[in-house]
Amino acid sequence: MKLRPTRALVDVDALSANFRTLTRALPPAVAVMPVVKADAYGHGAVPVARRLVEEGAGILAVAVVEEGAELRRGGIATPILVMGWIGPDQLEALVGNGLTPNAHSPEQLRELVDFVGAKRQSLRVHLKLDTGMTRLGILPDQLAQVLELLRLGKEHLFLEGIFQNFASADDTASGQTAVQQRTFEEMLVAIREAGHAPSMIHTDNSAAALSRFFSPSKQIPVGLSHVRPGLALYAPVSGLPLKDSLLDVMTFLSAVDQVKRVPAGTRIGYGGMFVCSRETTVALVPAGYADGVPRSLSGKGSVLIHGRRCPVAGRVSMDMTAVDATDLPERPRRGEEALYFGRGQGTRLGVEEAAAAAGTVPWELLCGVGPRVPRIIVREGGVVETQSKFL
Repeated sequence: MKLRPTRALVDVDALSANFRTLTRALPPAVAVMPVVKADAYGHGAVPVARRLVEEGAGILAVAVVEEGAELRRGGIATPILVMGWIGPDQLEALVGNGLTPNAHSPEQLRELVDFVGAKRQSLRVHLKLDTGMTRLGILPDQLAQVLELLRLGKEHLFLEGIFQNFASADDTASGQTAVQQRTFEEMLVAIREAGHAPSMIHTDNSAAALSRFFSPSKQIPVGLSHVRPGLALYAPVSGLPLKDSLLDVMTFLSAVDQVKRVPAGTRIGYGGMFVCSRETTVALVPAGYADGVPRSLSGKGSVLIHGRRCPVAGRVSMDMTAVDATDLPERPRRGEEALYFGRGQGTRLGVEEAAAAAGTVPWELLCGVGPRVPRIIVREGGVVETQSKFL
């Protein structure tokens, strides 16, 4: 079946280039642990993971057990760390799929200890510390209890890694990152003094890693073994080093359907919020908020047609976007490309620009590209795979 023109092109060669750029920026002793949660930020977890493993990624990170199981079904045999919620009824699936759990609270660690003890099952684990993010993670005053649980489970539970999340790494003026780093290092000292020697220490997301390794001081924590880039693998990161060296992996686009010439005073879309101030050329594009075009782009932002930004006219609807194409030198035609973000038409409309217009962040736009939008996996200029629920 032929699919409609709304699609997301995923360039895995660009993904490889970003991975190599990040790897080259790191000291030899520090490796990249790619984050492929949320369907690899909307790009397609299995093809993205497959390419990253080809590039040499030695471990991958996901958020939940289901995501790790999906990668295993897709033939990914590389170690996979589950960084988020893990329920007691998921432990069979976690072990069955050879996934590495995190332990982020005394209660959840107790579940792991009891499970591996009953099963006589050896299991590696990473401790997730809460150094100031105030999400999942072990607080400093819980560490003694956690170390005692690890002592009780030491026959079957092996502490392989320690990690945390920075809350404000993208704000280089914030002092919170330095405070969190000190707290992490203090907790790490206590863990080592208890007799543990974790081989994987990972604290940095994209923003933290880029800020750290391009800082004049380059203060690298003792023992840091991995960084965990998410967004930097998939798109340039605004305001941080390497932005001009990173590539867009996803291009989200559709095609012009109908073109109308309407008089001044014409209202466009639901609520008639856009009133044409002049005779207007309206191009209608078959993609809307059900596809991942944020409704908050209504009356804001642009769609790229003929290599020029055409303003979104009126409210984005569930299946359609109207754009003002009046200022194009030539009237657009049915079937011509309309690009929401990414690279094309000899230029770039960055996901960060689209996100700013929508009042959100690039992560949300990438992850928000809907399930009815096929992912077209492109390699060496050609299509190698089409992922669609309709095929």
